[in-house]
Amino acid sequence: MQVVTRYGTMWARNRKNIQRIPGSSEGGRGVYVLFDGSMPVYVGKGNIRQRIRGHRRSKSKGQMWDRFSWYVVADPKMMHDVEVLMLRVLPRYLRALTKQEGHFLKAVRVAELDNRAEPISRKFSQAD
Repeated sequence: MQVVTRYGTMWARNRKNIQRIPGSSEGGRGVYVLFDGSMPVYVGKGNIRQRIRGHRRSKSKGQMWDRFSWYVVADPKMMHDVEVLMLRVLPRYLRALTKQEGHFLKAVRVAELDNRAEPISRKFSQAD
């Protein structure tokens, strides 16, 4: 099953690029990430073009980002879980403008049995 149907990665923040994002009538619903340079600062979902336009005008987020990536999600029912997955993969400090942690709608959390990691050397070995 296809998850993403169209996407744009690390686009510069400007009117031409924002206008190029598919609108809601073109199926432009999905998830997006706002970046300050190469650092992600916000993850969101919804009508992508409309939401990014709003963030551009926002008093709280407007001057905090200069690039963005967007992903149109094939099935709107999956949009929430895709956003939560992105939120959970990025450490909190790499998405400073996103206030929520994100919770999967129907997933069951499995507890780990042992939280002690195996020791690793971090030495780089060359192949023979």
